[in-house]
Amino acid sequence: MIGQWRDAVRAVHGVESKYKRLVKAIAGDIESASLPAGARLPPQRDVAAELAISVQTVTNAYKELERQGLIRCEVGRGSFVAARVTETMSNYMLDTAERSVVDFSIARIIHTPEHDAMWRKVCATLSTLDDQPWIRAFRPIAGFEHHRQAGVAWLASLGMPASADTLLVTNGAAHGIFLALASLVGPGDTVLCESLTDHGVIGSANVLGFTLKGLEIDEYGIHPEHFEEMCDSERISALVCTPTLNNPTVAMMPDSRRRAIARIAERYGVYVIEDDVYGPLPAKPATPIASLIPELSFYCTSMTKSVLTGLRIGYMTTPRRLALRAESVLRVSSWMATSPIAEVATRWIADGTAERLVQIQRERLGRRQALLQQTLGAYVLGAHPQALSAWLRVPEHWQADRLVRELRNRDIAVTSADPFLVRGAERPSAVRVCVGAEVSDETYKAALETMREVFEQYPQVHDFT
Repeated sequence: MIGQWRDAVRAVHGVESKYKRLVKAIAGDIESASLPAGARLPPQRDVAAELAISVQTVTNAYKELERQGLIRCEVGRGSFVAARVTETMSNYMLDTAERSVVDFSIARIIHTPEHDAMWRKVCATLSTLDDQPWIRAFRPIAGFEHHRQAGVAWLASLGMPASADTLLVTNGAAHGIFLALASLVGPGDTVLCESLTDHGVIGSANVLGFTLKGLEIDEYGIHPEHFEEMCDSERISALVCTPTLNNPTVAMMPDSRRRAIARIAERYGVYVIEDDVYGPLPAKPATPIASLIPELSFYCTSMTKSVLTGLRIGYMTTPRRLALRAESVLRVSSWMATSPIAEVATRWIADGTAERLVQIQRERLGRRQALLQQTLGAYVLGAHPQALSAWLRVPEHWQADRLVRELRNRDIAVTSADPFLVRGAERPSAVRVCVGAEVSDETYKAALETMREVFEQYPQVHDFT
């Protein structure tokens, strides 16, 4: 491998730089899988000595590879080949159902017979209607007027004032966040987020080409002081944050901190993109940051994490002066949200079904979170009675990767911090456990007890896989 790099560097001629040839050689090995995801690159000094070039040349090459998202450099650990976003998620979250596995790797609601009954009922109702404009929709880009009005009503229940002319119907919250980012930023811009954030935001940075930087967090979310420090020292275009039940830490930001972040954003003219997909779950709605600075905020939520998993309809509010821009991005990216699903959401908001299903979810999540506390409470770093997941400390005698592997050997799937980690942030020794696994409560409890046994035992000496 290094021999090929040496040949590439020696082939430099004219004005071509050695570091660019080295970048091309290493990138080629990554693309061909000669350097697979997770492989550790040789230390920079060793490469410099082997290739008879300066350490600075190798450093420049590694920095460029990191900028391109091909490697990740971790202080004190070394440089590693980064997995592509889709590959990363398939490594840590099961993308196909495995009947023998208790799947704690996917954040989803707890499905009940009442969900099935409500879905059958609305489908039966729709099937009897002669006039169904939502299946012939073509022109209403931002969503039918009555769909947007339903969104306004839903957001009002979450403490977020909105008007139909600045609200877009989206295919879920992730779609809304991407629309907001695409409306605001591009290559060369800097966007801030929690140092542990939803993997979709990390993927958006790769697609849109902006620089994503993580902010310091604690059990209550972002440190306002670090946010202000970054705004004061750099040109920041936007902040993406999940103040309510952050994924994966389950941090619940207090009202005082939300107001502090709003004041800082307003002072520096930084747009806030607020992901409130979990907002409907707490019994008492928190104050959205976007409600404090509506002309500097995009607010995104949906029904997938609170009402019904397949109900991929979301609502996004936009600053008034950027409403047309966001609508244009919606048009070129997906033309419009899926209107038959939006019709279901609209009817459920109007007749109270949506709120009823949220209430069921709160009750079921409360029971499962209580079981988790009883069984694994000593390891809980972050939890909430109505959260879809919990954040658990890895015991000192385990490494996170080995713990995840051992649990998988026991037919339990959990997720480490890796897919949520913003480049440059310190990797916490923790795992995410999602309580909405599609298993009976008895199986759920037994899986938690197995987890506790694994947490308390020591890893096998010869586990090198």
